[in-house]
Amino acid sequence: MVENNNLPDHYNDIDKIYHEIWSRLKIGKKDRNSEFHQCYVASSGNNFPSIRTVVLRHLDKELLTIGFHTDIRSNKINEIKHNSNLTVLLYDHVGKIQIKINGIALINHKNANTEAIWSKIRDFSKKCYLVQHAPGTNSSEATSGYPEHYENTLPSPQELELGYENFSHVSISIKVIEWLYLHQNGHRRARFTIDSDHIDKQWIAP
Repeated sequence: MVENNNLPDHYNDIDKIYHEIWSRLKIGKKDRNSEFHQCYVASSGNNFPSIRTVVLRHLDKELLTIGFHTDIRSNKINEIKHNSNLTVLLYDHVGKIQIKINGIALINHKNANTEAIWSKIRDFSKKCYLVQHAPGTNSSEATSGYPEHYENTLPSPQELELGYENFSHVSISIKVIEWLYLHQNGHRRARFTIDSDHIDKQWIAP
């Protein structure tokens, strides 16, 4: 028989699970070494579902939003324009915790939100938006996408600002959060459904 030891406080407490979700997401946003710093975003493609890894860049518990940055020319932007429903998946291999988020995406491009975000981005990250062609464009040879004179150097501050034209921030309004915790005594799974200002908390079978 397995003893009920080493169980976390949230194991049988759905309110503490909700708090744990936001606590871990907050750490994930700030700490690049966190398992939750990177997440997987799935959208609806033309022929198949499309999924990719992005960095968790935005988090607001009060407004119930999360977000990431991307090139406005990327395929994911076109997919979001066609269908703004997104699913975000995060998994902590050490903690054995999975968080799945369903939400509605809003694309920010050359507006007050992106201006504020862009002003705080590091120069190395700004350089990513200076690639010549849209991400995913076919190439006859291996390429970074940068113009040759940017290949092994950091452009000047003035040149880096040109990348703002391609920069976008995708904000996701959260509709559903699912939590899955794997444990030898028995897994725990819960769903949190957002309805206006109300959050419906429901245990579900793992």
